[in-house]
Amino acid sequence: MSEALTGLTLHFPDYVRVAGETLQGHVEINVSMALQDKVENVRIKVRGSIETRIAETEHRPGAENETHYKTQTIQVLRADQQIWDHFSSPQGAQILTCPFQIQLPPNLPPSFHYSHHKGKVVISYALEVVGARHGIFHANRRIAKVFSVIPAASAWELNTHVALSQGWNGPWKSIVNNKEMRHGILFGELSEAKIELVLPDLPSLPISTGIPFSFHVSTRTKPVHHHDLEGKHGKLFPAPPTSPADIEFRLTIQGRMSAHSAHEKIDEHFDVKGSLGDKAAVAAIRTTVDEPEWSGGSNTKDKGVWRRAVHFDGRFTLPYAPTFSAETAEWNYVLRLNVDFAGIGNDLELEFPIRLNSSSACPPPIGYQPNFENAYPLSAGPPPMLSLPSAYWTGDDHNYDDGQ
Repeated sequence: MSEALTGLTLHFPDYVRVAGETLQGHVEINVSMALQDKVENVRIKVRGSIETRIAETEHRPGAENETHYKTQTIQVLRADQQIWDHFSSPQGAQILTCPFQIQLPPNLPPSFHYSHHKGKVVISYALEVVGARHGIFHANRRIAKVFSVIPAASAWELNTHVALSQGWNGPWKSIVNNKEMRHGILFGELSEAKIELVLPDLPSLPISTGIPFSFHVSTRTKPVHHHDLEGKHGKLFPAPPTSPADIEFRLTIQGRMSAHSAHEKIDEHFDVKGSLGDKAAVAAIRTTVDEPEWSGGSNTKDKGVWRRAVHFDGRFTLPYAPTFSAETAEWNYVLRLNVDFAGIGNDLELEFPIRLNSSSACPPPIGYQPNFENAYPLSAGPPPMLSLPSAYWTGDDHNYDDGQ
């Protein structure tokens, strides 16, 4: 049912919400249309839940397999507020503006959506306007709006976010991997490649925040003649990548979900956007190519090795739900960088776990003014949007608790 036909119009800004904040908005009620539609009262209903659904297949000899689903719901938010009823409606009023304020609990889990053929876990939130109608043959009128939630950042997390945004001056840490490799499959002398990622030395990283990094790739050839560099510089094995787009940079989410006695893994990969590996972001990465360095004998007939290095400096941002753990769902993250050198099996990878934390403060409550509904109480503005699939926003997987 459209808003125009029900006589109810919801005004609720499209912000990422922070646990503990006060939801504010208003509903415009066309009184004559609402009464004509037999709406007796209007209330706001806010619900949030952790929904897990896991498929279990029963294998039966001589018959088709049967798939059963186990579902478990944990309600994390339930709030109701009546904002109008026709018995107390002002006489002669045509259009009423009915504001509402509902405070979120301070410990809500972050919005999340993961779906696989074996299981699904959804942490979702929605606000509904419910126009209650009298009689069993008159279904209630509903306007639903899904919104997202993140936890409130601690003082340390806020300070870290600011320090990273203004230019990191704290300690750094280095993650290194190296590998000996051959251009051929079985024979030939060994070359070597080394990759190193340098990051701020932090126990967790704030979401939606530019994280500075340096990524170094260095190589050593097998013993060659000095003049081999002149004609084979680009082909001399192993050649370090000279473009940020040639490096694979991925974030993996790993975890588990459960529904009663059923359990399933969470495992999904994302390309990190706006940084290494993103062809659209090459200009955002500073690339430095060192002059090749020769190590070997002074006699041109003697062999030696060429050492080459390329350095990439930039930032990356991870707009994903903070690391979380609860009874039926938990997840964490792994960052992976991969450089694929020529030949078979000559890829070199860094893999290391990270924790993500919130980066936004809980906004203080302010007096609501319908004409300034998009005003935000903090100068930094609302939190950046989380990276959530379109399936989250359809609300199809949300538990609306329709019987209430």
